[in-house]
Amino acid sequence: MWRLLVPLKYLQIKHPEKIKFDLIFPFIFACLFFAPVFSPEFRQAAVTNLDMLGRSSDLLSILTGFFVAALAAVATFGGSEMNEDMPGAVPVTLRHKNVAEPEILSRRRFLCFLFGYLAFSALAIYLFGFAFYAFQAFLVPKIMPSFKVDSFVVFWAIYGFALGNLLSNTLLGLFYLTDRIHRPNRVVRWNSASDNKSLKVEDIGKSLQSGKDPATVANK
Repeated sequence: MWRLLVPLKYLQIKHPEKIKFDLIFPFIFACLFFAPVFSPEFRQAAVTNLDMLGRSSDLLSILTGFFVAALAAVATFGGSEMNEDMPGAVPVTLRHKNVAEPEILSRRRFLCFLFGYLAFSALAIYLFGFAFYAFQAFLVPKIMPSFKVDSFVVFWAIYGFALGNLLSNTLLGLFYLTDRIHRPNRVVRWNSASDNKSLKVEDIGKSLQSGKDPATVANK
């Protein structure tokens, strides 16, 4: 059973910056998604002729395939630095059950957890929306018809936060796929004077060990 929920281990990964993508940014996105609900016209249209679930479900079905493809690409991406510990003052860690010390994640491990979680989340959100549609269309009208609008408001608040979490972590994944995995671990940002200086210092140190002329390396 636990094997089915392994992608959710992404939520157990610890790093000071991670809370932004797990809670803060999703909450901001959720507020934006929820804002139209304050309009009575929107609430009424949402439960009658506004096919919001159908449109979002089409996007989720596409994203699920994209995340699985990205997971496969990350798992097979070349480069030795992908298997090194993620750089930074504070390591990115994952604590395992019955293990005293947490695992310090490599970039490959982190991205595999990230895209596995995104694929799992997209599928779960899709199924959650389908279940709500069945509940809203067949059970609510028979059991409590007056609860139809209120049930949508509750559903949309949860659904909006889940979509916000998916969106913020998707943007994080795109940052890594677009830029970060193509830079050396010691380079935080391209065209940074401090990074260039640290690169030269490191390269000079390597040149001294290899017997090359440090002045030649410093002038590169």
